Amino acid sequence: MTLVSERFDRFRKKIRNPAFQENRGLSNEVGFYIFDYDPKDELFVRNEVEDIAHNSTTASIGANVQMFNLFDVVIRLIDEMGYLQEFIQIEEKDGIDMVIRQINNVLKMGKERNLIVQYILDHLEHRDERNIIFLTGVGQVFPLIRAHRVLNTMNQVINQTPVVMFYPGSYNSLSLRAFGKLDDKNYYRAFRVE
Repeated sequence: MTLVSERFDRFRKKIRNPAFQENRGLSNEVGFYIFDYDPKDELFVRNEVEDIAHNSTTASIGANVQMFNLFDVVIRLIDEMGYLQEFIQIEEKDGIDMVIRQINNVLKMGKERNLIVQYILDHLEHRDERNIIFLTGVGQVFPLIRAHRVLNTMNQVINQTPVVMFYPGSYNSLSLRAFGKLDDKNYYRAFRVE
């Protein structure tokens, strides 16, 4: 637990830095970050992320942190569209692979402005101030939605606001490995939070 605790200490300092908040010094790259961690540290990470998000204000760190749990967003969207019970029945009849395909189609995950990205844009508060977006729930929503698909579409739309994805697995600045075992996909546009 010491390693992840020390990383959070450094991370708290990093997000207070105006250069981080303004996406400066990134060589024209979008300010997307991945905080990868050992899945056994999930509860500790959740507590730390919630603490940072709930205690952040422009007065305390210079920016507002807004947290989006991807699992909650997906469930809310498919429930609002009236598909939640239908997907439960599809899983019972046709299996999880069919549910994954259908959810990705319904949420338009192949599109730049898919429904997850649109939801985040629609629910961003304090648009006139500095913001930082935290994405959580990656492990909860896996394998329905894959982390690289969210990031690939988000960076087309959200490019002024730093985005930090908390990832239960490993990221080596080239590829993601969900839970440290399953290849998620190659993804090289994000910076690893050390």
